[in-house]
Amino acid sequence: MADTQQQPDQPPDLWRKLEALACGFVLFMLSNALIGPLLDPLQAGGENIPVLRLMWLPVYALTLGLAAWRAPRLMRFWLPAVGLSLLVFWVYASASWSLNPDTTNRRALAAAFTTLFGFYFAASFDGRRMAEIIAITFLLLAAGGLLAAIAYPKMGVQHDINAGDWRGLWYEKNQMGAMMVYGALAAMAALLAGSTRRKQMVFTIVLCSAMLLMSKSKTSLLALMIGLCGSMLLAAMRRGPATAVIVVWLGVTVVVMAAMVMWLAPELLFKALGKDPSLTGRTDIWAGLLRQSAKQPLTGYGYGVFWTLDSVPANWIRKETGWLVPSAHNGWLDILAQLGWIGVGLCALVLGGPLLVALFRFRRVQDGYWATLFLAIFLMTTFSESFILERNGIVWSLACAAVTRLLGPVWADPRRRTPDAPPLDAAPLAWSLAPPEPEAEPETEPEIWAPGPARGPALAPIFGKRTVSPFGA
Repeated sequence: MADTQQQPDQPPDLWRKLEALACGFVLFMLSNALIGPLLDPLQAGGENIPVLRLMWLPVYALTLGLAAWRAPRLMRFWLPAVGLSLLVFWVYASASWSLNPDTTNRRALAAAFTTLFGFYFAASFDGRRMAEIIAITFLLLAAGGLLAAIAYPKMGVQHDINAGDWRGLWYEKNQMGAMMVYGALAAMAALLAGSTRRKQMVFTIVLCSAMLLMSKSKTSLLALMIGLCGSMLLAAMRRGPATAVIVVWLGVTVVVMAAMVMWLAPELLFKALGKDPSLTGRTDIWAGLLRQSAKQPLTGYGYGVFWTLDSVPANWIRKETGWLVPSAHNGWLDILAQLGWIGVGLCALVLGGPLLVALFRFRRVQDGYWATLFLAIFLMTTFSESFILERNGIVWSLACAAVTRLLGPVWADPRRRTPDAPPLDAAPLAWSLAPPEPEAEPETEPEIWAPGPARGPALAPIFGKRTVSPFGA
């Protein structure tokens, strides 16, 4: 009799663990770990390597299956769905005026699935659980990078102009540095959200920080400091109005001072980051790109085709700069070249709107401030990296997840559940800018869906052995 009573509880628990495992696999794939150094050393994005294109197909099928399984739940997140869908629609529409319509259509499909996974991921898991899955995935990636650097330095350590800098499982050191920032930020968020896997999360922060230092990526180090300090400052704001006022005052002061330094003495900032005033020739690229974009100001030249080798406007820029420029190294200018000012406006609305909402809602989403800080760091890095609408890339997928979490609904009274209450999948959802109500002690242990701190045994994701896979970038 006891066995028959326990059986109804086992399948949901098993399915949730399998779902977390599947998400961990997709995150691993989107991180592009191992793909660069082993399968695509020239960073061609799989365009001339058929096996890389085929390896992404199972990832797309898995993403579509997960989204279909959670379709009723995803429909409740209609507000972020509308914004992200508008972006994807404009990406597909650009094929009608693209320099290469076939390439745009293929790459638009990859961008759509990358966006879909981020949307599904945030809608399917509560904030604490989502942060734990991200942190555990990056813990394994960091451990793999450490092993590669020590046991196989030919792959794990750079030997070119940045000889001696660690790159782990990625093509170059800055990629690894960025990945370690996301891992440490997720682990900190999981701690602040009440994760019971405290030692594991602390170890993740330490290991990711150590790997970042070994990469010697100064931009990533700055992003890590902003993320960790921001987490602590936002947590301090919960202590009361007086503390909140002090934190806001400090934040505004730091931002104003940084803006003044950038305006009055930018050479000091460049020197601190180890950059020259031309940002390693990027200013020349930007000037040439603006001239070419002026010829197609509203619509651009089509998604994902501006920097192809046979692109006439891109080759004019390469002729001016004297080298084979692969991208603008600026997300906003890349979007301007591909999707025009209409695309830039849509991206600004979809990404900037949630950040403004976060000023009033960062506590209510109960994710350890992950969405707010990740989106802030993402927007900061878009001025030096082309991450916006990145296809088959974890950065854009997590940005979509942050947008979804900040604009989507939250569970109503998640801690006041009774044994006969309906499952959280069917529980009411509420969208509000008001702060969360004071916590009440639960009558029963919170379930895996609960966005608040877990007070019982943690139901953590289980990860198995993962393999690599990709499809045309």
